Amino acid sequence: MILRSQSHQVTPAAMNVIRCGVAGALFWCIVPFHPAPISDLVLVPWRDWALLVASFTIGIAVGDTLYMISIKEIGISRTMALTGVFPLTTIAWETLLLGNPLQTMLLLGSLLVVGGVYFLSLRNEKNDPQDSAHLRRGILVALFAAVLWGLSATLLKPATANMDIVHANATRMPLIALIVYLARVRPSSKETLRGVSLKSFAVVGFAGALGMGLSAYLFIYAIGEIGVAKVVTLSSISPLFGMAMAVVFLKEKVTWQVMVGVGLCLAGVWTVI
Repeated sequence: MILRSQSHQVTPAAMNVIRCGVAGALFWCIVPFHPAPISDLVLVPWRDWALLVASFTIGIAVGDTLYMISIKEIGISRTMALTGVFPLTTIAWETLLLGNPLQTMLLLGSLLVVGGVYFLSLRNEKNDPQDSAHLRRGILVALFAAVLWGLSATLLKPATANMDIVHANATRMPLIALIVYLARVRPSSKETLRGVSLKSFAVVGFAGALGMGLSAYLFIYAIGEIGVAKVVTLSSISPLFGMAMAVVFLKEKVTWQVMVGVGLCLAGVWTVI
């Protein structure tokens, strides 16, 4: 919701640089007070480093940028509905790459959450683009982002097996910001940090501290505790909280689609747990 308010003031790649940079700075402020010494990073195998770099490059540097492009092209509701297949792509990657058996209840729960996200996203937006080219581009970009997120989440578990969570995020967030800046912002005349107002920088930075800081820490911690597929399915009910916030803070009406979506999301969570 916060990022949506700045989508017309800050370009997607620049937004990614700001929020990852702020989150990285936040983690490095925590490192001196963290019990695990920073020297532990020297002991991490090169394979884990390669998987970590691949994970954040695929999922955040590319996937999140595509997600924000899709929001700009077709609006947040349609984008949320399309990227809501994220749990299913994760299960597919986890089965394919990690050899995990396909659990029927987990698959059922994921399908219920995907259905819930779809119904929660059935809202009219004032600025939804009607141009068919924008629509096609937005749909393809959103679906590709969901595929990349699934692969990224799958790689994250083996990548952080021998790495402290704070150290992992303190390392990957600044690298993500640097990669996106060098690959997208600097070479492009359209993607730029110049002209970003102090207010926009503060808003996007705050969203980065929440989404790429606190949320990223909890996400990796949960993966280590209960596995990739369950974490992805449970975290995919975020639109449920988004709708609740919209009702409370934006005074949006509760429709039957919202009620069905809430019911399906809760049923999916119950099935997974």
